[in-house]
Amino acid sequence: DEGMFVFDGSYRPVPLEQTYVGVNEKSSFKRFQLMNEITYQKVIERAGKSQVLIFVHSRKETGKTARTIRDMALANETLGNFLKEGSASAEILQSEVEHAKDLELKDLLPYGFAIHHAGMNKLDRALVEDLFRNQRIQVLVSTSTLAWGVNLPAHTVIIKGTQVYSPEKGRWIELSPLDVMQMMGRAGRPQFDTKGEGIMITTHSELQYYLSLLNQQLPIESQFVSKLVDNLNAEIV
Repeated sequence: DEGMFVFDGSYRPVPLEQTYVGVNEKSSFKRFQLMNEITYQKVIERAGKSQVLIFVHSRKETGKTARTIRDMALANETLGNFLKEGSASAEILQSEVEHAKDLELKDLLPYGFAIHHAGMNKLDRALVEDLFRNQRIQVLVSTSTLAWGVNLPAHTVIIKGTQVYSPEKGRWIELSPLDVMQMMGRAGRPQFDTKGEGIMITTHSELQYYLSLLNQQLPIESQFVSKLVDNLNAEIV
């Protein structure tokens, strides 16, 4: 159609390799545990080779996920895979601990891990962004602030879980296709990588939905009518 432009994956500066993992576990606690184990496995496979950006869906979950992966690496004696003792990065991160205000960030930085969310103060967020951009931080766990706000690509992006809480609906809902594309879009650094890796970990029941998204089989639907009153009020004001 005239006037319609479709931008598919071929327009990316770096090709994107995508992996979708479906967790078939009914118990929410066990499902969460399994997602953590899969995330750890994906991260450890890339430890010391490429940076990983993990998206979670609440501020509290950033610290919980980062600590869980760090502690699993400690238990499996693989922590040294992320950051070599005595390396320049290890020394820089140790010195930056003094400048960080967030207690969770202080705890994670010496191991090459960090968190990022809107609840952190501006200086802490800027510190994390600089350290990750300069490849000092190996694993960064973030909310969607880094998907929409800051241009901070990584070789590998992991979306851990796909349910987000909607205050409007008062319940948990699935990530929108746009959110997924935005997060996956952070995978691959044009100046360093020949490809980016995007990994999604979701429930088995939602796997087909996201595979349809991957194959571009979901219809594009306007949301204008549902927000009509807000849009009109914005124009009037």
